[in-house]
Amino acid sequence: MKFLDILSKLSLIMIFILLLIGLNKIGKTEKSEGRFYEYKDSKINLQTVRKIVPRVDYIITYKGDVYDDIFKKHSLSLNEKEIQNIDTLLRKVLTSEYYSVEIAAYMLLDNEKVELYHSERYLKFASEYKVSDGMLEKLYAYGLDDLQAKNLSKIKDKVYENPKDFFEDVVSYAKLNVSAWSRENIPKFGLDSSANKFMNGLSVDATEHNLTVESVESIKKSLLEAYNVYDGIK
Repeated sequence: MKFLDILSKLSLIMIFILLLIGLNKIGKTEKSEGRFYEYKDSKINLQTVRKIVPRVDYIITYKGDVYDDIFKKHSLSLNEKEIQNIDTLLRKVLTSEYYSVEIAAYMLLDNEKVELYHSERYLKFASEYKVSDGMLEKLYAYGLDDLQAKNLSKIKDKVYENPKDFFEDVVSYAKLNVSAWSRENIPKFGLDSSANKFMNGLSVDATEHNLTVESVESIKKSLLEAYNVYDGIK
């Protein structure tokens, strides 16, 4: 009897252990099957994803950029350090004469690109025009004579913030003919080479949209929220 009692108890213990193992497997299966990321009205099964990579792409161009870096696209790892670097850069951009800012954060789930954040485009046009040696050289190539150059030298290095005022003074001092060509090109000649490249890189329908302290803070917050999405599923 004692042997049968012991055998019965062992059987019950084995059954209990097997039940625990079974429940554990069921729990893991349910957890595995439940790890989905919803994106654009679809679900991505994270259990089938081998690699999750957070990225941030941005074009931040402003006065002081190296000439070759104007409108250069940067693509980097999205992390808290990089977010702080972007925030520091944007606060520098705030005081720039001109700039263009656009930022996007996303995850790569293997080859699937999942966008987490895309900023507005912030844009400020170049606004400093002046008669310089470079401008005089360009005008000489189009027929400017020494007397006209001498007259223009009277306003040389004077900074204008309005392209219309700059154009009118240049035409008046140099006694130039007003034409479609002069209206289009004289303001361009008044910009330095970097500002000229910047303005030429804009589309004809581009409109100004100023960056503010509040928008910089909003961008940083949105980037941190994007990183937290990645951090929550990595």
